[in-house]
Amino acid sequence: MTGLRQAWLVALREVRERSRSRSFRAGLIVMLVVVIALIVVPANLDTGGGPKDVGLTSAVPSALSSAILAQGAAIGTTVRVHRYDDVAAGEEALRADEVDVLLVDAHRLEWPGSVDEQLQAVVTGGIQLVAVQERAAAAGIDPNDLRAVMAPVPVANVELGSAAGRSPDDELAAIVMTTLLLLAIVIYGNLVLTGVVEEKSSRVVEVLLARIPARVLLAGKVAGIGLLGFAQFALTAVAALIATLVVDSVDIPAVGAGVLAWAVVWFVLGYALYAMAYGALGALASRTEDAQSVAGPIGYVLIACYWAAFLTVSGDPDGVWSRLLSLFPATAPFAMPGRIALGSVTWWEPLLAVALTLAAITCLVVLAGRVYTNAILHSGNTLRLRDAWHSDQAPQPPMARAPARTTESGTSAAAK
Repeated sequence: MTGLRQAWLVALREVRERSRSRSFRAGLIVMLVVVIALIVVPANLDTGGGPKDVGLTSAVPSALSSAILAQGAAIGTTVRVHRYDDVAAGEEALRADEVDVLLVDAHRLEWPGSVDEQLQAVVTGGIQLVAVQERAAAAGIDPNDLRAVMAPVPVANVELGSAAGRSPDDELAAIVMTTLLLLAIVIYGNLVLTGVVEEKSSRVVEVLLARIPARVLLAGKVAGIGLLGFAQFALTAVAALIATLVVDSVDIPAVGAGVLAWAVVWFVLGYALYAMAYGALGALASRTEDAQSVAGPIGYVLIACYWAAFLTVSGDPDGVWSRLLSLFPATAPFAMPGRIALGSVTWWEPLLAVALTLAAITCLVVLAGRVYTNAILHSGNTLRLRDAWHSDQAPQPPMARAPARTTESGTSAAAK
């Protein structure tokens, strides 16, 4: 059986065993609930984007209702006008939240609490328009001509990003992608870490090493947990998309298919790069309690690379440092997706970054495989990285060792 086939079998074992565990299923449910809640709850709490209700009472001009509606339409706000026979009825409706503002005698605005400045501008604009029309009619000016002159002019809103040529959607997509990548590496890298330590402490790894080389075992474990993590993130993304389409509470940044494809590529590369290091360091610990302490350096490097890439790319995506960070393997998974989303890369830069990162992963497979092989069967105190690296020969698992020769007297030759 080839090493690739063995690694695939280990990966399938990881997917099967971890997907059946209660902790994984509970984590998936919690992730889905949290993501959906973050989308649905604001939709039920946010009332600022809905239609506005305006109450009119006492002596108001007959043309005021249409003027207020026109002012609201000019700024893209839906306004509904309600008439009340007297001030008491209007104030009662205001206290019952049936209207957002009450206009009395076309001169006084009453609010249930703080003033809504946008709605105030709509109502006062309508009042001013009607007042001008009445004065023009008194002066003998044709009302139709005046209405055409005084018609509100719709004004479009254009949001500029912090860099020329980029929209806020591009910048938001870059932030979201790099943040999700960081979360994925931390979550599933730690799964690799704890998985290695658990198998080592339970002696299950000794059985596996009797048939599979240590380096292949590590690669299969990383691949299996990565496939499971990608499936979990994809399922969560689909659930979030469906919830967004149903409640329409948040704006999804417009991201092209090419940007999403590159995001997936860097998810795979970034996870593979750091998960191999997590797995190798996990072999140094003999107990689950020691797992986080041995993996501490990886966590520091990971956070430092993320913030270096984030701050540099968000500040100057076309600068020299941004280009260097997007090519350096440790920071490329965080810097390159953002620069691609912002349209700051030439065609050859992502390809070169992928090539360099693949080369780094290949070297790391060799280095991590050596540490993993030399440390995986070590028991007792936490093994130092230097000792695991300089070990000349990895210990053999008990099932793989040759049986001791027994002499006629029943004493093993090894005992002699």
